[in-house]
Parts: sequence; structure tokens; C-alpha cells
Amino acid sequence: MERIFIYFPIILVLVIFIVLMSVLQFYRKVNRFKKRRSPFTHSILRSPGESLIKKLDTINVEINAYIFSLVIIPVLMYSIPFSISYYKGKNLSVIEVYASAIAGLVFITYLLFRIAKLLNERKVTRLGYEGEVAVGQELNQLMLKGYHVYHDFPTDNLNIDHIIVSQSGVFAIETKAHSKPTARSFVENATVSYNGRILLFPQGPDLQTIEQAKRQASWLTNWLYRTVGEQVIVRPVVALPGWYVKRTSPDGIPVVNPKQFASLFKHISPRFLSAEMITRITQQLEQKCLDTEPYPV
Repeated sequence: MERIFIYFPIILVLVIFIVLMSVLQFYRKVNRFKKRRSPFTHSILRSPGESLIKKLDTINVEINAYIFSLVIIPVLMYSIPFSISYYKGKNLSVIEVYASAIAGLVFITYLLFRIAKLLNERKVTRLGYEGEVAVGQELNQLMLKGYHVYHDFPTDNLNIDHIIVSQSGVFAIETKAHSKPTARSFVENATVSYNGRILLFPQGPDLQTIEQAKRQASWLTNWLYRTVGEQVIVRPVVALPGWYVKRTSPDGIPVVNPKQFASLFKHISPRFLSAEMITRITQQLEQKCLDTEPYPV
């Protein structure tokens, strides 16, 4: 019985946690038995930034868990030693007090570090999500002209941000949402130079985006060959929402502001696809992208 009183703070926290989780689980089960269901009878196509919005949800859950721990840990580190002292009837030594305080500070420092890291990750992920939405909205306008548009296409390891299928060919579009510096020269600090190999932002060079776009286009080329049975060369495109693109070389893949999509696909050298091949390609792409389950009511 004495041990129960000594460790009462820990037991109390565990009981509160178990009760909270039990209530949430009960709520989920009650909803399943309600005589209501989603009006959608099939999966829906992936939207722009589908994987990033799921990542944001996961990050928010982790942040909330760390904040909850940040509130609980100091209470535990304060109450446990004094509970032990009270129920054992002896005073705490200076070493025990300092040890408890140091342990609490270590836990709090770690939690603050994790929260700061997650907040920064959420900021970057949110910027990427908004960039994909902005690019997706521009691409969706092309559907009025007969283009087929797919978003957040899942691959083996990552996701292809957007895919365009038209009579002029198949394009894999990589979105790069890059924050701008705050300075007096608005135009200068909103301009990225492209020499055919790397992107030169005001903050420094970007060596990865071009290569990533090429890898994703190569992956999609191989995937289409396996699924449709014919070679279809997918061309990579990089979209930089909110940036002016200054090309310093005619070499390299297309890098454009999303506002330039209509002009790009109108003037780019076509690699003609027949109507029958377009149908075969879009069927495979839609089958792969129809994996978003409707949210249960």
C-alpha cells in the first residue's frame, strides 16, 4: 500500500491517459454503429499536396503530444521526490533535490528542442503544400483545353507532384516552393537564375531540384513502359511558384513560373501521342491515383 502512495503521481498520470484514450476509442466505436455512412461509394483522385497535408496532420499530432508532455513532466519531477519523502518519513537530501531538478531540466530541454524542430518542419511542409496547391490550380486550368492532369502521384519512395498528359506528350512536374528574402529590391530578390544545370536563388544555389525532376521523369517513363507496354518518354518540368525565372543558357529542362504553363505547353516541341495511347496512359494513371478513401461520417 505504501508503494501506491509513493508513486501516486505516476499512477494518476497513467490513469488520466488511459481514461482519455478509452474515451476516444469509445467515441470512434459509437460512430461506427451509427446508422449513417459516407455518401461516397468509391475512392477519389488525389488532390494537390495530398501527401503533404497528411504529413502536416502527423506533425500536429506530435506537437500536441510534446506540449502535453511539457506540462506533465515538471509536475511529475516535482511531485515524485516529495511524495517519496513524505510517505517514507525522511527529508530529501540536497543531492536528490538537485538530481530531480537536473533530470526535469533535461527532459524539458529535450521537449523544447523537439517542439522547435517540429514547428520548423511544419513551416517548411506548409510552404511546400501551398506551393503544390498553387501549381495545381494553374494546371487544372489546362483541363479546359483537353489536358489530363494528375496530382501527387505515388511512386516507390516519393511522389511526383503533378503529371500532364496531352497530345504533345507526358510531363512530370516538380514543384519547388522557396521562400523569398525580405529586401528593398523586390524584383531582384524574386528572381532565380537557371543555367541549365542548377537553380541560383538569392540565398544560394539549389543543386537538387533539377536532378530530382529528372529522376522522377525517368521513373515514370519506366513505369509507363511496364504498364502500357510501349516506350513513352516523360519530360521533366520544374515549377517555381512566385518566382521570376531568368534563363542564362538554352540548355536544360524547362523551369517556369506556373503562370507560364499555357505558353510552355503551347510552344514546347511536341512528341505526339495518339488518342488510343492517351487513353491507355490515363487509365493507368487514374487507377494509381484513385486511392484516397472518403472520410468516414
